[in-house]
Amino acid sequence: MDVISKFARGTQSIPKNVDFIAVMADDVSVSILEMFVLEAMIPHAFVFQGSVNDLISMLANVDHPPEQLVVDVSKSAMPHTDLANLANVCPPGVSVVVVGERNDIGLFRELLRMGVDDYIVKPLTMDLLHRVMGRLNGRSEPVHQIRTGKLVACLGSRGGVGTSTVAANMGWRLARDLERRVAVIDLDPFGGSLDILLGSQNNKGLADLLKNINQLDPHYVERSFVQVAPRLFLLSARYDLGEAGVLPAKSLNMLLVELKKLFHYVILDLPCRGGEIAASLVNAAETVVVVTEPSVISTRETVRLLQLAELRDTKVPVMVVVNQPNQPGRAELRLPDFEAAVGRRILHVLPFDRDAAGLGENIGPPVVAGKGPLAQAMRRLVDDLAGRHLEANAANVPFWRRLPALGKFLKLGG
Repeated sequence: MDVISKFARGTQSIPKNVDFIAVMADDVSVSILEMFVLEAMIPHAFVFQGSVNDLISMLANVDHPPEQLVVDVSKSAMPHTDLANLANVCPPGVSVVVVGERNDIGLFRELLRMGVDDYIVKPLTMDLLHRVMGRLNGRSEPVHQIRTGKLVACLGSRGGVGTSTVAANMGWRLARDLERRVAVIDLDPFGGSLDILLGSQNNKGLADLLKNINQLDPHYVERSFVQVAPRLFLLSARYDLGEAGVLPAKSLNMLLVELKKLFHYVILDLPCRGGEIAASLVNAAETVVVVTEPSVISTRETVRLLQLAELRDTKVPVMVVVNQPNQPGRAELRLPDFEAAVGRRILHVLPFDRDAAGLGENIGPPVVAGKGPLAQAMRRLVDDLAGRHLEANAANVPFWRRLPALGKFLKLGG
């Protein structure tokens, strides 16, 4: 049986399941890659002539991301920009080998910083390809630490403050608007609300993966998710209410290591503030999001959550989000009092908007897809998470807030 599921020089007949894709800029390189794939017996391979932009368009039509890409940038006018655009649609764990015409050590180092596994210079030879990518499995030996996605842990100071809403809206905007590949994981095994908030279905995919944690492969993991939208995937575990189900922390951490290879962002919706799982995931996260409200109880619990994050060996960004899930009243704490109690300035406040919140929860789409002050605040929050806060928020900050010295002098800024 032929080990290659599909093999063509055009992009029209790309297979849905492909593990190896090579896009070359010239006929000679295409022919050499074809011979290499046959000789190395790489299954599910696809080689064609085209550009990086062709490859980006192609990746939108495959069922699951490939394991390895070989990309020719010799005819690219802006190779750094093209590869950055490719990284936006390609999961972090995909191995990328870049082919070019310049024997430039500076370019090589820059590509390594971008997450590329290796850079080879034309003319291509069979010997060179085997030496770089390996005769048996067709994958390169990594010359640096494998690039992985970002793990974001969302915790609430108490039930009902909107932690699931924030997690769902983060996933929606990152995938739909910022075009990142995102996994949102509902860690409430007895019926979380992420499926409703995302207008999707709940399943037992998470429970199945944790039971078979030693038998994971990318295809099995992909099938366990519910695809909500292009680039947005949901994973959950719906146990029966009488079932004695506890998510094992060790297996969960092993799963997250694998998921970070497949997604740019893995967003966790934690139903509890403490315990082994919460402490373990806060310790593993690259960003911790604490959702709270201006009440005495939430203030106390916010301080405890911040202390939990500070117990880590390494510092981690902690985003405190003050939500107004109910109509503000005179008994609630003022924001300056809340900031003084928790010991930090709050950059993200979600205003009370009953209609927008109700539509997002019951009808959809999520709040962040709409208009109004709540949607705008949610978008600023997600942009901050994605590192786009400088350009995204500049227009929303009064000029005196951008000039601390002037603000202090005029007593206008805080």
